[in-house]
Amino acid sequence: MLISYVIPAFNAASTIRQTLDSVFQYDLPNSWQVEAIVVDDGSDDGYELAAVVAQFPDAQLVVHEKNKGMCAGRNTGIAASHGDIVTILDSDDELVGEWPLVLEEIVKEWPTDTNLCYAACENLKGEITAEDPDYQGYLTLNDILNERHSGEYIPLFRGEYVRNKPYIDIGTRKSGGVVSYVNYALDSSIWVTSRVLRIYHDARVGSVSHGWMSPNKAAETVICYKVLFEKYGSLYQNEAPRIYKTKLLRYAVYLKLAGTSGSWSTWKKGASLSVIKDSVGAALILIFGASFGASIVEIAKKIGAVRRYG
Repeated sequence: MLISYVIPAFNAASTIRQTLDSVFQYDLPNSWQVEAIVVDDGSDDGYELAAVVAQFPDAQLVVHEKNKGMCAGRNTGIAASHGDIVTILDSDDELVGEWPLVLEEIVKEWPTDTNLCYAACENLKGEITAEDPDYQGYLTLNDILNERHSGEYIPLFRGEYVRNKPYIDIGTRKSGGVVSYVNYALDSSIWVTSRVLRIYHDARVGSVSHGWMSPNKAAETVICYKVLFEKYGSLYQNEAPRIYKTKLLRYAVYLKLAGTSGSWSTWKKGASLSVIKDSVGAALILIFGASFGASIVEIAKKIGAVRRYG
C-alpha cells in the first residue's frame, strides 16, 4: 500500500524539515511505501525550500510560480499523488511518533463505505483538538451541518476518490475547508477515529490558524462564508437552522474585522433569542472592535462557551 502525504508550503523553508522528518523517520509495515508531495505555492524562500526537500529521496517538489492558495496547493499535490491513501498535512505541523503503527490501526478500522477519515490531532500541550476526543464513528452530513463532533482533524482520503474529486478552490490562502467537507459528506458519511495522528502547531506565528482576527485573514474568511452560503445556505436553513444563525453572526463579525460593509444588516439576519449568547457576543465585537473581540473570544474559549477548534 502506498501512503501519500500532500504538503502545501508557503514560505515554509524553516519548518518543512521537521514535517518531512516526521513522515520518513519511522519503519513501515511490510508492503507499505510512503511518498510526500510538497507544493511550493509561490514562496519567497523557494530556493531554500527546494534544498531541504531534495534531501528526502521519497519527497517530490511541485512548484507554483505564483501563490494560488491552500486549496490550489492541496489539489496540485493530490493530482501528483499515487497513493492508495492520500493525507493532507500542513507544512508547519508533524506526524506523531511511530505514526505507521497508528495509521495501521486506523486503516483496519476505517469502514469501506466511507471515502474520508478524520484522525485526531493534539497540540504541543498534548491537548486533543477535537470537542469529543473519545468519539469514534460515523460523521453524517447532518452532523457536519450541526457542528457535532467538531474540531481540528487531519483528513485521510481514499486516493482514487480524492483524485477524482479534489477540494473546492475558493481562491484564498486559507483552505475554506468547510465548503469542501460538506461537499464530500454529500457523497458519504465521514469516518472519525479518536487515534491521534498529527501534532498541530496552532500557536506558531505565521501558521494558518494564527492571527485569525487580522484584516487580511478576516477578508479571506468573509469569502469562505460567502461561498458557503451561496452553495449550502438553504441546506443549513433546512437541516441546521440554529447553526445557520450562528454562522450569520460570525459572518457579521468577520465583515467588521475585514472593514467590509454589511456587518450590522448581516447581524440582524442571524440575531435571535435561540442564539442569544452568540447574538450578544457578536454585537459587542461590532461595537467595540477587534481588540475587545479577541479578548472576549479567548475568555469564552477558556470557559468552554466557544469551541476552540473547528
